[in-house]
Amino acid sequence: MRFATYLHPQTFSTSKHIQEISFTGSSFTYYNQVRHTLKNYLKNYPALPLRKARITDYLRVHSREYLQKIILQAFDRPLDEISLCLPQVSIECQGLEYCLPGYLYGLGGMMEAIDQMKQGNLERAYCFSMVGHHAHINWGHGYCLLNPLAAAARYAQVQGFEKVLIVDWDIHHGDGTQSIFINDRSIYCISIHSAVDLYMAKASDLKVGTTTVAEAVGHCNIPIVSESFPVKVLESEGITGRFYCGHQSISTFEEALENLPWQPDLVAIFSGYDSHRDDCGKGITDWTNADFCKLTEIVLDFAKRCGCPVLSTHGGGYRLPVTVAAATAHVRTLATYV
Repeated sequence: MRFATYLHPQTFSTSKHIQEISFTGSSFTYYNQVRHTLKNYLKNYPALPLRKARITDYLRVHSREYLQKIILQAFDRPLDEISLCLPQVSIECQGLEYCLPGYLYGLGGMMEAIDQMKQGNLERAYCFSMVGHHAHINWGHGYCLLNPLAAAARYAQVQGFEKVLIVDWDIHHGDGTQSIFINDRSIYCISIHSAVDLYMAKASDLKVGTTTVAEAVGHCNIPIVSESFPVKVLESEGITGRFYCGHQSISTFEEALENLPWQPDLVAIFSGYDSHRDDCGKGITDWTNADFCKLTEIVLDFAKRCGCPVLSTHGGGYRLPVTVAAATAHVRTLATYV
């Protein structure tokens, strides 16, 4: 089997009835709608079997105390003496503690793909999961309570994929993933994102998305600004480093792949579609569906040279028709490009 998808409805399971949970913004309900719509578009591709991870599989990237608090919340149990305060999360994560079963099925799908890749039965996979690149070791924001792709990368290492490259082309910086793997010489993160992101400025820190910080912690950031943006404004706020315009983004990404510290054994993609020009990417990346195909082809060509498999998981995207069309273009390229 060359390619397979994983879009099971169980990836959006909850620990209590959905009608009893209050979510905020483009959260659980919206992402499940994206998954359901995509499943119909991608129904002709082979599907990986349903698999549920264990909560301990998330201990590879999250603290025990953080997970304990989420488990207690997921089943409406009082916080004990170990977990006296609520976990640190932003308002967008409201209700996601009840989605713990879905997080386990989401990670389980990636683990199944990795096992199939290890056995030589699978080259590429697209796994739908709750999004996670803003989830840090012990806190989360931006609809990201846990980080399934980070946990999958660690699981892959246990299975013998020693060096893992994580590519993130969501419009928002993959700050959680970068923080989990700070100065980790076995996992390398490349994030292409908006350098001037009001949400990230409030929820995290624009500095962590700079080339300066990425290089200091052993990773690669490609921060994008609009053509007319005065970069000196950023520098005056201590946000330093190199900045790129949208038309430079793809070529800069290609250069980054050529300058990796090592050859990866697995490439993992956090495939965000909010960087589309008809979503949050307008005037920044300005990417079209063709650009998502191009990005995918670049990764596949690179992976082919390295002789390694590619695991892709769904990222951001907040306009349903735009997201589904871009994701379909990405998946078709994953499935058919040679």
